[in-house]
Amino acid sequence: MPEKTGNRFSAALFLALLAAAPVAAQSPAEAALERLYQDRGAALAAALARAAMPPPAAAALPVVEEDASLSHDSSPAWQQALSPRLRGLLERILEAEGVPAELLAVGWVESRFDPQALSPKGARGLWQLMPETARRYGLEVSGKRDERTDLTRSTRAAARYLAELHRRFGDWELALAAYNAGEQRVEAALERAGSRELRHLERWLPRETRQYVPAVLAAMEGAPPNGETREPR
Repeated sequence: MPEKTGNRFSAALFLALLAAAPVAAQSPAEAALERLYQDRGAALAAALARAAMPPPAAAALPVVEEDASLSHDSSPAWQQALSPRLRGLLERILEAEGVPAELLAVGWVESRFDPQALSPKGARGLWQLMPETARRYGLEVSGKRDERTDLTRSTRAAARYLAELHRRFGDWELALAAYNAGEQRVEAALERAGSRELRHLERWLPRETRQYVPAVLAAMEGAPPNGETREPR
């Protein structure tokens, strides 16, 4: 607890707090994402080294935790949907591509972590990738094989897509909006709004996208710190 003199903070403490304050205000979600992204230099280097090794076969890993006692856990449902081993693997893939591990929440919002999920528009897999996007990031999508259902390969493709969107827009909220609505639609909204803040773009974005970004950020808030996984009880 900071020391007080009477009912006032000391002048030195006030000046220290003022000096530490950021010059430009950010939304809490944006600030949290950027801090997570910036603080992971060492972890990312280690993840990149791990990424050079071939990932385990997806079929050998359970998607849903088999321990029925997890249904009584009070933590958010999406934290219970993957086994600790699989969750750790997918988080390492995200980090190896420069994406915060917390954005595994995108997979929950997209498909509830169902690798076989198929949308009416043709998006498929845990990350709900469209065929052209999947092919752009190296996945095979053909009559013989659809790698969008491969957990490790599709996660790497989705992570590369998210990383590219972040480089393009310089903002994780805009990157998430583009993941949902498409890059061109977000670019058009940016041009019309004359602003790079998501809240100023809302009138030019689909309602689905306006709901999608808060849904991902809300799911992220329930994520444990990097590297922590919850063991079955």
